Amino acid sequence: MAIRFRCLYDGTDFHGFQRQTGRPTIQGVLESTLSRWLGAGVVVGAGRTDRGVHAQGQVVVWKGPCAIPVDKVARVLNPRLPESIRLSDPEEVADDWDPVRAPNWKRYRYRIWRKPAPCLPWMRYTASVSEPLDWDVLCRDAAWLLGQHDFRAFRGEGSSAKTTVRTVSLSRWVEEAEGRIWCYEVEADGFLYHMVRMMVGAMLLDGKEPGQRLVADGLLGPTAGKVAAPAEAKGLTLEWVRYAGEAEEG
Repeated sequence: MAIRFRCLYDGTDFHGFQRQTGRPTIQGVLESTLSRWLGAGVVVGAGRTDRGVHAQGQVVVWKGPCAIPVDKVARVLNPRLPESIRLSDPEEVADDWDPVRAPNWKRYRYRIWRKPAPCLPWMRYTASVSEPLDWDVLCRDAAWLLGQHDFRAFRGEGSSAKTTVRTVSLSRWVEEAEGRIWCYEVEADGFLYHMVRMMVGAMLLDGKEPGQRLVADGLLGPTAGKVAAPAEAKGLTLEWVRYAGEAEEG
């Protein structure tokens, strides 16, 4: 049996999504909890978020037994999970359905706090950047990232992706919390390891020194090496994963 869930989590206290021996991870906690209450099985996620990264709409699939009616399984499991992980929208899918290989689009948001120190509850979910930043430069860089590009210069070490070409359909900066938060929104047909955080890192450096063109250099000369270090993990949230035939989310 296979059940697809939407999964929300606060990644602060976890070493990323993917299971690791001896370390708390989202996949590890889900597999341990679901196997205990449903029977031995495995959890597969649509994406492997890094240590400290959050998710509002990760997609996970449980592949194993389930004696509980599908429409009630999230209600039964959530009280048994840590408060920082929640499941919703359970739906039975084909046993061979793969959330990674099925054609999909993902949207991320990266939030920065524009004051010396963020207030509750934002301090766990925003990176604090108090230095002057040129808003117009950030928006210019975001526009450059739109479309199909080779994002090799924005790929972290250790990536196993066979191709570094991705298509970005949304790339923009918006303001939240009455301008106290600057939020970068990006949607694409796939993301490389550390890709979003490295794009944000490059944009922030350009925003601090408007004469620089690190984002443009990375897109025009992807073989020249990495253009910037990844921005801090805690500012990043996987907002949603959308599959072919599904309605676009807001």
